[in-house]
Amino acid sequence: MTQLVQLQRRVPPASPTGPHPAKVLLVSPRYVSAYFPIGLAYVSSYIRQFGHEVTPLNMNHHTPEAGYAELERLLATQDFDVIGITGLTVAFNAIETMVRFIRERCDAKVVLGGGITSCESELVMRTIHPDFMVVSEGELIFRDLLDVITAKGDPSRVAGIWYWDGETPRATGDGPSIADLDDLPFPDLELFGIAREMELQSTRQISYHETRFHAGKTVPITASRSCPFRCTFCYHAGMGKYRRHSMANVVDHIEQILAQVDATHISIYDELFSANKKRILEFCDLLEQRGLKFTWFCQLRVDQLDQELLHRMRAAGCRHISFGFESGSDAVLESMDKKITAAQIARAVELTRNARIGIQANFLFGDPAETDATLAESLVFQREHDLMFVDWSAVIPYPGTRLYQSAVQRGLITDRVAFIRSMCNISAYLWNGMINLTQMSDADYHARYVELRELNDRNHRRRPAIVKDGRALGPLDSELTVECPSCGQVETMELPYPPGTVDGRVEPRSIIGVQGYNIVCDACNRKMHLAACRIPHVGKIYAQFQAELDRLEETGAKVVMVPAMDRYFGVFAEDLDLTGLDIVGALDSRPHRLGASFMGVEVQPLDVERVQAQGDVQYVVLPWVEYDRALAVLDAAGVDPERVLCWNAMFVAAMQERPSAPSEGPTEALRATA
Repeated sequence: MTQLVQLQRRVPPASPTGPHPAKVLLVSPRYVSAYFPIGLAYVSSYIRQFGHEVTPLNMNHHTPEAGYAELERLLATQDFDVIGITGLTVAFNAIETMVRFIRERCDAKVVLGGGITSCESELVMRTIHPDFMVVSEGELIFRDLLDVITAKGDPSRVAGIWYWDGETPRATGDGPSIADLDDLPFPDLELFGIAREMELQSTRQISYHETRFHAGKTVPITASRSCPFRCTFCYHAGMGKYRRHSMANVVDHIEQILAQVDATHISIYDELFSANKKRILEFCDLLEQRGLKFTWFCQLRVDQLDQELLHRMRAAGCRHISFGFESGSDAVLESMDKKITAAQIARAVELTRNARIGIQANFLFGDPAETDATLAESLVFQREHDLMFVDWSAVIPYPGTRLYQSAVQRGLITDRVAFIRSMCNISAYLWNGMINLTQMSDADYHARYVELRELNDRNHRRRPAIVKDGRALGPLDSELTVECPSCGQVETMELPYPPGTVDGRVEPRSIIGVQGYNIVCDACNRKMHLAACRIPHVGKIYAQFQAELDRLEETGAKVVMVPAMDRYFGVFAEDLDLTGLDIVGALDSRPHRLGASFMGVEVQPLDVERVQAQGDVQYVVLPWVEYDRALAVLDAAGVDPERVLCWNAMFVAAMQERPSAPSEGPTEALRATA
């Protein structure tokens, strides 16, 4: 077991007679979604108490190219003793690349930490080949390791690490953890660029999944470590026993943050904010006593709630709570070892809505106990409780979880390195490499997952925003007035579309123009959906594309569809009329779609030979991330651009204020992005 160690409240810097201070570069890899490395900031503040010099590099504050340019600059201009890198298993590929990059440029000792080291430790050691790995909490173990590195001592004497004994990796057993989290200094948020984090944030949050027009700027904190529960799909990354900061310490930290940065929202990163009501009420009381005004988010269990608590949280600024619903089937919840019931989930939904607090949660598909019957049970539960924005995700057997251990034992994961690499590209994993833990056939399992992802999109539309008025402001923006269907709140907003446009240019290789916005109402914190076609400047493109489809119908053209859309086709077909087309073929390059039925025809391979065999037909290229590949195949087969209608090309041309008139056909739109 990990040894819990009591610390002094503050430790003075190392004396001149102590170990030589190390010059340390601490690096946080870049993640797909926004992430602030609060764990690494804790490690930094702790080791700096002992005189070690820390240089931070938060790759999340840079583009990939700029991040590596900054890393190269630091390695070229400073002489580091140690380079510490932390990350989760999903950063395996990124960390491997980073270690290789560092090795080519300097001789500093490379130390890995974080969740990536806490499971499959030997595999990570042998594959990524750092000099050392810190397993479990980093503060005490990394401090001890730095002392050994600077003194050129024996690493085998440092508990909680992996090191190299010649060509053999060795582990030194469990290391110490901190008994009282309040003994830690506050994390080095300023050093790791919290000011830059604020600069990168907007007071609005615009994304397909969740759009907030008054989100404010957010700072993360932690109030506890680990979790007292052990669900089969979850792994606590070596964090050991569940421990908590005192609420006085948490609020002290928040006060310090609010005095330093212009934040209006606090995200409590804890896996579980609290397991008892008294602790949460204490937090709310302290905020009131100190006159602190901000909104906040936390994660709770559904079996901890009552109406008094939730109303108190709402009054203290809580605006949304993340719950682990996972399933509406008690059989699946029991298999997951969730220690909750569907009835408790239903009660939590009712109480949370009554308090006007938003719900952030998911259902998980693919537990070993999942069957068609349990899935049907969950779908009924979802409809009965109006959980239209509680989306379906797939169960993933992350390394360290009980599900992972079972998958390895059952032979479902035979190459563990390849599996971990596949998880680093979660989109590719979910569509091409999912591990089927159920008794369903692989074909049925994948088909159910595709259906559930499509159901997410359809469900969102069951609670549409009521558009009262709107006008296009330009090719990328509209102004709309919408009413919340849940509480009647009316809001007028300027809305860009699509989100994340860079320098006025639209990324063409995406499912562009199809996904709408899930908008969070500021009054009741429930979501409403705004379909893309209801946004005025986007609706014009839909009208243009529909005019082209109508022309094909009127001329009696024979049409081949590319690709055989799976997800998003349902909602796309709701906004356009495709029913009158004379469809004679469907082509796709994705193996899982070949041989399937799409719009009444069998899907064939998309290749030059197949295109040439189609004869004199019209091609409609539907929204697709690989649309440019389709256009390249059509061009190689000698297809006249006049016979191609491409959604992505038309959309991008319109967004760049280079629209082609409907009477001219799609040729100019194609050429605009060719």
